[in-house]
Amino acid sequence: MRVFDTERQEWAGSRSERLFDAERNLDLPRRRTVLRHTAVVLAVCGVSFGVWALGWKDEPEPYRPPAQEGPAEPGVTAGETPATGDTSGTGTSDGATPAVSASPTPPAGYEVLDDSEGFRIALPSGWTRDSQSSQYGIDVVDYRGPDGVRRVQVFQLMETSPHASVVEAQKAQSKLDGYRKIHVQYVADPSGGEAAEHEYTAGELSGEAGTGAPFHVIDYRFEAQDGERYALIAYGAEDDGREDERELLDTARAWFCPPSTQCEAPQAS
Repeated sequence: MRVFDTERQEWAGSRSERLFDAERNLDLPRRRTVLRHTAVVLAVCGVSFGVWALGWKDEPEPYRPPAQEGPAEPGVTAGETPATGDTSGTGTSDGATPAVSASPTPPAGYEVLDDSEGFRIALPSGWTRDSQSSQYGIDVVDYRGPDGVRRVQVFQLMETSPHASVVEAQKAQSKLDGYRKIHVQYVADPSGGEAAEHEYTAGELSGEAGTGAPFHVIDYRFEAQDGERYALIAYGAEDDGREDERELLDTARAWFCPPSTQCEAPQAS
């Protein structure tokens, strides 16, 4: 027997028909609930599948250490280890280490001196020393060779720039009799600080009686390890070449250590 379903606004069939098509005969609120639940389940499944797919696609490959291009250690190729008893990394098996030079020494004929003004310097053996007071810093110290011509002078600068000090000194030195400039320029200093040099020849030396013979002078001014600025000036005769004055200056600078400062000895070349 058919009856009119006022909620569905349709004629309903017999009881057996309603049982055979149960979902169709659910009331509207229950059908809507089922549809919502079904949509939520499908959405969750879709999101889970998307996350899994992205994670699988972007999964990093297993780590593989890069191959070494050169020896891992001196005398040891990549993948190997030093032989037993080798503590130096040199690949020797007897445990011997390479010979290391003891404290470096200055060139033959030179000696390292600790001056009473507190600085260290290396100069030819047998030179004499004298000094005079200065208006700034340490005393002006002169070391002289037996010939009375070769000399190294040391003093501290008032100027805050070695280059400015060199330029200022050059103005006075240019008035010396027979003056001839070789160069005035910035130079590289072993300590990495600022340095400048004025190299010239002249027929006389400032503050000393002239002999008329040309002198060769290298006036080197620099910032030392203590942050202070100093001058090292090497004097010699021009007629015997310029290499000896350059050696004087280079050796003195290599070993120079300012007062109250700990300096390593220069590396043996």
